[in-house]
Amino acid sequence: MPHPGSLPVRFEQRLESRPGTPSLPAEIYLDRDRTIIKRRVGGVPVSVVVPSNGFDGVMVRIVPGNAPGEIVAALILKHPDSALSITLAETEHSDDLATLWSRWAQTLNLPMLVCDLGGKVKPIEAYSAVPVAGPAPRRKLRLLTGRRPRFLNKRAVGQRQETQTVYENEREIIART
Repeated sequence: MPHPGSLPVRFEQRLESRPGTPSLPAEIYLDRDRTIIKRRVGGVPVSVVVPSNGFDGVMVRIVPGNAPGEIVAALILKHPDSALSITLAETEHSDDLATLWSRWAQTLNLPMLVCDLGGKVKPIEAYSAVPVAGPAPRRKLRLLTGRRPRFLNKRAVGQRQETQTVYENEREIIART
């Protein structure tokens, strides 16, 4: 499976054309700016170019595994059209997936999403947090007093330089020997 530090990357994956239909092989080229999906639809080769901001986000989907108490977690580059969603990683160890999840989201500049067991997709607010207020002013006292700071008061005020005299409409006399 691809890693966010190795972009651009080219790999093959089986994608569903419609939910409930058998998956078809596809060649995928993944870059920071775009994704190119090449596959055959009805025997005709088709290339689909999707810009990175065309994806909804990087989604984690957790489903029960084959054995009781076992889970399978998948990291998916989610597109509104499920036929264009790409599985980035699939594992039984959720610790490895948590690191990859945030790296993929930061690399592609997409939000982090979670798919619950009911199939509902929700964004993670912690990743897309916005500061509540701007930073505080550095010199609070200046706003109250209207004065310059002490260290600036010790400096001498600059002196105005005198300009040179300009003689207009005169000819220059050059002495030659």
